[in-house]
Amino acid sequence: MILAAACADGGDAPRELELVWQHDRWGGLPNGGGLLDQPAGLLMRMRAAENVYRALTLYRTNGPPPGEMATWCEAHTDVWRIVQQVQALREGEDQPRPYG
Repeated sequence: MILAAACADGGDAPRELELVWQHDRWGGLPNGGGLLDQPAGLLMRMRAAENVYRALTLYRTNGPPPGEMATWCEAHTDVWRIVQQVQALREGEDQPRPYG
């Protein structure tokens, strides 16, 4: 999660996010075979990395205008939940804080 968030901030993409981008561009799964032939947990990590990257990119580019944080967060609950989780991880907290 943190590596995907760092990528949204301009850092290097984690392996799982690169695999998502390769899949989007070229199609197919990372390893030969079908869906069930992929290493355990890889597809879930890819999805998590993509969700974090997209949420933080959306938040940074189309985030809440000044004075409209609560309204924006209510309209984008899924994105805000991810942003909160990343903020909590970055600050070493156990639980995300609301609107902040």
